[in-house]
Amino acid sequence: MSDRQTLVLRSKMLGAMLREARLTANKSLKESAALIGSTSSTLSSYERGRKAISLPELELFAYHLDIPLPYFLSGSTVGKKQKADFDPTTMVSLRQRIVGALLRKHRTEAGMSIRALAETVGLSPRRVSAFERGERPIPLPELEVLVSALGQSIEEYIDHEGPVGKWVNNRQSFELLLELPAELREFLSKPGNQSYLRMAKNLSELSIEKLRALAEGLLDLTL
Repeated sequence: MSDRQTLVLRSKMLGAMLREARLTANKSLKESAALIGSTSSTLSSYERGRKAISLPELELFAYHLDIPLPYFLSGSTVGKKQKADFDPTTMVSLRQRIVGALLRKHRTEAGMSIRALAETVGLSPRRVSAFERGERPIPLPELEVLVSALGQSIEEYIDHEGPVGKWVNNRQSFELLLELPAELREFLSKPGNQSYLRMAKNLSELSIEKLRALAEGLLDLTL
């Protein structure tokens, strides 16, 4: 399968996942498009696989529908909705520029020219240059191959600082909490145990020498 065929197939698969998520959330095309600062026709093109959604748009889409972002990157489960108090158009525009700048940084660090990177992934140098300058959205399938060609992970490009990033981090923290044994989850859920948790945190930050001295001091008290 050629690089172009791979991108087309990925776009169609991604589009089907977008449509499934939207319908599961009982959202219309118009509603969902507004959430990511786009239009119904553009979102429809994404869902049909005629175009591919960009990572910043996908982040907002996942955020508003309360769907773990990895669902679209690797396949997982669909969740519920969530609202935000920021302008989606401004958010997407800002994130496009950040993603482009990060792409340029990684390309420079890899010692590759724009032309070399473009030839590696089967895109035009002009298109890659526009991506780096944030002048046009980077379709997610194309970003994935660009990132892979630079030896990076797509996770490096996901928002971790803004409202969407905080939402992602909160979801990940919650998922990690669910992986703990039931007795530990119960212990963590009790406000009265916060002092013990702080103590455990402080102890975990001590050096081995200080821990040894503390243990010896406690031993002396018990003798």
